[in-house]
Amino acid sequence: MARPLLELQQRWSALPEPGVLVVELLKSREGHHFFCYPFAGRTAHIGLGALLAWRVARDKPRTFSISMNDYGFELLCAQAFDWAAQLQNGLLSPDEPDHDILASLNSSELSLRRFREIARVSGLVFQAHPGQQKSARQWQASSGLFYEIFRQHDRGNLLPGQANTEVLLQELDVRRIRFALERMNANRVVLTRPKKPTPFAFPLIVGRLREKVSTEKLAELERAAQR
Repeated sequence: MARPLLELQQRWSALPEPGVLVVELLKSREGHHFFCYPFAGRTAHIGLGALLAWRVARDKPRTFSISMNDYGFELLCAQAFDWAAQLQNGLLSPDEPDHDILASLNSSELSLRRFREIARVSGLVFQAHPGQQKSARQWQASSGLFYEIFRQHDRGNLLPGQANTEVLLQELDVRRIRFALERMNANRVVLTRPKKPTPFAFPLIVGRLREKVSTEKLAELERAAQR
């Protein structure tokens, strides 16, 4: 069963091998896809995806959706992007990974999701008054508002910091991310441009778990939605 899929992967793109990092670029109706296969494990790929998305979005605001599994991850963006140039200019650099990982958390729903639970447990927000019902959307909006206020106007507040700490300790393996980044940077990158999703890419598309990493302002997102 696996051999035909591997042969198809080789024919449409490339197969990973020791010392080689396979990267695929694909355009579809969804947008522009970046597939990367470090084989570092799902937990590390969550952090690697958020980290690379943040690095490429530092200079120009963009929003990415992230999908990951045990052997790779996908970054999806509505706008075209010169990934080849980014790879040549140090996208996979292992320099200051901890700083960049922390910075990427501030742009990712990973930290916001954890903050919502902390806000609920601490009593900062509550899901309903006695005898009343409060929708999940209303509760998420309230905690999201507190998160943005603290992040922008009260940087010393302990709750967002606690959210980041819990994500780093419980959801991300920082040491594994650091090791994977060093290995990826040392490997030879094989960049392919398949015309359709490859056997490695297809599960990432089908099972996409989107973690938006955005440096765009709300007004910019609204204007984009109205076009």
